[in-house]
Amino acid sequence: MDKEIFKSEQEHLTKTYNKLLGIKDDLEARISALNERAVDDKNDIRDNIRIDYADIETTMETLTEIEVWNRYIDTYNVESSSLSRRLGTVNKLLESPYFAKIRVQFDPSEEPEDYYIGRAAMTENGHEQMIIDWRSPIAEVYYNQESGQTHYTVEDREIQVDLKLRRQFELCRDKLNAFFDTQIAIEDPILLKSLSHAHSDKMQSITATIQKEQNIVIRYPDIPVLIVNGIAGSGKTSVLLQRIAYLFYQKRDTLRPDQVCLMTLNPVFRSYIDNVLPDLGESNPLTITWHEFLDMLNVPYIDSDYDYTAGDSLRLIREGLTLLTPEADDFYDIKQKDTLVMTKKDVLGIVNRFRQFPMGVRLFQTVSDELEQRAKSTLKDMETYSDDGSESVASSDKARDNRAENDFGGALKDIRNCSWINVAHVAGRILGRSHLTAAEWLYTRMELTGECDRNMKYVMIDEVQDYTTAQLLVFKKYFPNARFMLLGDEFQSIREDTATFAQIEEMFAEEKKKSAMLPLMTSYRSSPEITDMFASLLPEDEKVLVSSVQRPGESVFVKAYDLEEDYLKELKDRIRCFDEEDGLTAIICRDQFSLEKVRADLGDSAPAVIAEHDALPDSGAFLIELPLAKGLEFDSVILPDADKESYPDSLLGAHCLYTAMSRATRHLAILAKGALSAHLSK
Repeated sequence: MDKEIFKSEQEHLTKTYNKLLGIKDDLEARISALNERAVDDKNDIRDNIRIDYADIETTMETLTEIEVWNRYIDTYNVESSSLSRRLGTVNKLLESPYFAKIRVQFDPSEEPEDYYIGRAAMTENGHEQMIIDWRSPIAEVYYNQESGQTHYTVEDREIQVDLKLRRQFELCRDKLNAFFDTQIAIEDPILLKSLSHAHSDKMQSITATIQKEQNIVIRYPDIPVLIVNGIAGSGKTSVLLQRIAYLFYQKRDTLRPDQVCLMTLNPVFRSYIDNVLPDLGESNPLTITWHEFLDMLNVPYIDSDYDYTAGDSLRLIREGLTLLTPEADDFYDIKQKDTLVMTKKDVLGIVNRFRQFPMGVRLFQTVSDELEQRAKSTLKDMETYSDDGSESVASSDKARDNRAENDFGGALKDIRNCSWINVAHVAGRILGRSHLTAAEWLYTRMELTGECDRNMKYVMIDEVQDYTTAQLLVFKKYFPNARFMLLGDEFQSIREDTATFAQIEEMFAEEKKKSAMLPLMTSYRSSPEITDMFASLLPEDEKVLVSSVQRPGESVFVKAYDLEEDYLKELKDRIRCFDEEDGLTAIICRDQFSLEKVRADLGDSAPAVIAEHDALPDSGAFLIELPLAKGLEFDSVILPDADKESYPDSLLGAHCLYTAMSRATRHLAILAKGALSAHLSK
C-alpha cells in the first residue's frame, strides 16, 4: 500500500470528518434555538389567545385565530423535522463518512475530478459537495466496475466519462484502516472481508459492496414488471431493499413509503430486514405476509396453512359471473343492529331492476346507491315516530340525513361496503362447491365490488416461488396501478402447486405489460464447499453457471447413524462446537413434526425454538422450521433430519434440501438417523 496515498486519504478523511462534526454542532444549535423559540411562542399563544364562543361572530373570530396559530406551530414542526432528518444523516455518516472514491474525466482537456461515495449525500454550505449518495447517477460508474471509457445515465441521457480510478476504503469514523484500488468484483478484498463477518439477527446493508450483476437489478429502468431469478445466496433480498432505496431516491418528490408494499413469507424475515432501509435514511414500506394481507382486508377465509388455490378457479369465477343470474341467497338481509331494514328478497328486487348489467362492479355500484337511498328513506320513516308511537316534530332534510348517519351508520356503512353481497354463495354457485379458499373469496369480492388499492405504486414480492398463481393474480388485481418486482429462486420452491417462473411471466404477459427477467448466478453467502454441495442438486445446465466469491473453507460434514446414541452424541457435539464460535447457529428441521422430535431427543439441552412471530436471537444456537428459515442466513447450519423421510427422492425433496443447505455461510453439518436422503448419496 502506497504510504503517500494512505497519508493523503487519511488527511482527506480527517478533514471530511471534522466538517461533519461542524455541521452536526450547527444543526444541534439550530434545533435547540428553534425549540426555545417554539416554547416561547406557545407560551405566548396560551397567554394571549382569547377563547370566546359567545355568538357566531366571536366563535368565528376565535376559530380563525386558533387556525393562524396552528399554522404557525406547523411551520415550526416542519422546520424541526427537516433539521432532525439532516442531523440523523450526519450522525450516520459520522460512523463511516464514505466507502469509495472515483476519479473521472469528462473531457480530455479538463482535469479529472474526484467524487467520494457514501450511503447519503452531504454538502457544505449548501453547495460544496463533500459526499455523493450511492444512488446518484454518477455513482453508477463505480458499481459498473469498468475502468476507462464508460458512462452513466441522467434522465435517459448517457454521460460519457473516462474512469481513471476506482478506490474502496475500509474506515471507521475518522480512522482509515485500508484502501484498495480495484476493478474486478471477485478480487475485491473489502467484499470478502464484509462477507466473512459473523452474521447477527439483522441483515446488514450491502451498499459498499454491491456487485455489477446486483447493480444492474438495482438501477434497472422502471418497468411494469421486473422478475429476478437468483440462486441461493446471490443477494436477492439485499438487492430488493437497495432497489426500494434507489426508487425512493429517484422519486423523492413523488413516492411515499405508504405507496410501496413488500410481501414477505413470515414475520421472522420482516424483523430480520427492518433496519436496512432506516440505515440508508429511508423509511420502511408496508411489509406484510399473505395472512396479514387477508386480515387487513377482513377476508373471512384464512387458510390454516397456505392458500393452494389454482389460478384456473379464479379465471372460472371471472368468466362465470358474466353468465350468472342473481338469486335471493346471493345477498344478505340489511339490518341496523337487530332491526331489519331490508330483506334479501328486497335487495334482489332492486338488483333485478338493473339486469341490463351483468354481475359485476357496474351493477353493484348502481344497486348500492339505490339501496342507500331506500335505506335512508326507511330509517327516516322509522324515526318519524317516537318510542311511545306518537308522531315526532318534522325537521329539515339535512338534519334528518345527519340523524340517519349518526343513528343508523352501521346499516349505511354495510351498504356502502357492499357487505350485503353473499360473496361465498356467489362463488360457490360458480365453482360448484361450498368450501372456498381465501384467494377465491377475495377475488370474487373484487370482481363484484371493484375493491382495490389504487394508491399503491410498487409491490415487491420476495420468495415469489412460494406463492401460487392465485395469490399472484389477487395481488395483481388488488393493486391495479402498481409496478411489480418479483424475486425468487425456482429451486427454493418448498411447497406443492406454487407458480413456476414461466407461469409468472405468462401471467403478466397476458396484459401486455413490459417485463424483464434478470439472473443472479453468483453466491456471496456460502463458502465454495457449501455452494458446491447445494448446487449439486441443480440441473446440469444451471449447475455450471453457479460460482462463489468466498474464500475456501471447511468441508461439509455428512453422516448417517444406525445407533441412536451415536447420532445424539454427534448432534450435541456439533451444536456445542458451532455455538462456541461467533454468530448464529441454526438447527433447521424440515417441519414442525421433525422439530418436536429433535427437541425431545435433545431433552434439557435443546436450544430455544424460533416460532413464527419471534425475532432471531443476537447469537447462539436455536431450532427453526425450514419454512421460517427461508430468506435468512446463518454462520452455521445443522440439518438433524436429513433422512429419506424428511427429504424424499422427489423434486420437492430436492428443493427443500437445497434451501436448507444454502442457509449456511461457513459451517454445514448434515446428520441422519438411519438412511440419508437419496439426494445426498447420488
